[in-house]
Amino acid sequence: MTRLAVVSVLIFSMALPLCAADVELDSMIELKLTLPKDTFLRGTTDPVADLNVDITLTNKSVKENLVKEKVTIDEVSRLTSEELASLKKMTPSQQKELLAKKTEKREIEVQPINPNSVGYAYVEPQLGPVNSIEFVIVKLPDEGEVVPEGTPPTIIQRDSIPDQATALDAFPTKYVAAGETSPAYKLPVGKFYLIRSPGLYSIRAVMKSVSDRKAPSPYDSTKNERLIIKNPGGYALSNEEKFRVLPFKMVDVKIEDLKSEITQYERGYPEFDYMIYQVKADANYDEVYTLQRIAIRGVDRWEWTRVCTVKAGTTAQIAQPAPKKVALLAVHGSGTAALYTFDFSAPGVKIATKPVAVKDGAEPKLKVEGGNITVE
Repeated sequence: MTRLAVVSVLIFSMALPLCAADVELDSMIELKLTLPKDTFLRGTTDPVADLNVDITLTNKSVKENLVKEKVTIDEVSRLTSEELASLKKMTPSQQKELLAKKTEKREIEVQPINPNSVGYAYVEPQLGPVNSIEFVIVKLPDEGEVVPEGTPPTIIQRDSIPDQATALDAFPTKYVAAGETSPAYKLPVGKFYLIRSPGLYSIRAVMKSVSDRKAPSPYDSTKNERLIIKNPGGYALSNEEKFRVLPFKMVDVKIEDLKSEITQYERGYPEFDYMIYQVKADANYDEVYTLQRIAIRGVDRWEWTRVCTVKAGTTAQIAQPAPKKVALLAVHGSGTAALYTFDFSAPGVKIATKPVAVKDGAEPKLKVEGGNITVE
């Protein structure tokens, strides 16, 4: 037997008041976030490609015991009419003796009672036109980057504001049994959150439909830590994962169109200091360009630099061994290949080129370990 904690479809969780003392309904669900990898590229149409997170809900109450138990019970046979008639003439002790004669011990199997096992109904995590889950994505400082004290964190916003849920919205509810974990819900975070700048990020999920009053606040004003959520409000808060976005974006347009409509392809004014693009060309190959922001008297000047061609149907390989330093391996339209290293630490990108041999038509692979760049 399992009692049920019901989550209302109006995005508020409600715990049943009748519950065992040691079952805490307000913190019985653990929200877990998992990333498919730790490094991502900018998307052709989405801000970040393939940034699809898996969300699971684990019921932390004791797993239900479904094994039947054997118990011994007293089974009393019926009294005959003569025995019933003689009861009035019997003394209390005689009545007890008669009852003892009519009572037999019998062993039976029963379903065990699980007072500490509580099932949970919840609204399925959804991300899109209507949200039942939110993600807190924060831009983190890179290694060696100095952040002035008191600088507020850069919190990544949604691309567009989702519709608000109303009492008439139909939210299908799901159920997770005591001690069990829900299926993994895959959500396209990279499609809906405006991550445009390369660098290191942290991500956490928040489900306001799941109560967790014991969830630690991610902000401690006494320690002047970075603000992530102003008021978690007792909501279920997932674990924190980190990922890196590389400064590379493949766009299915020519460079002239990208230059003239950069805000359209970046979904707003570019916030980054540098980026590398692979674009289409008139010939049967693609081209690689770098873009760097150069501030002159408070005005942004965007400097484009053509790097190389890329064989049609292939994508340049990219890695970032250090902040503001990028490595790119490209197979050219002519069939040759080269390794390019970029240094964006000063105005005017510095580019170093190293030819790479292509053996038997096999595409070389870019590899970076401990800041060292190699080609295999």
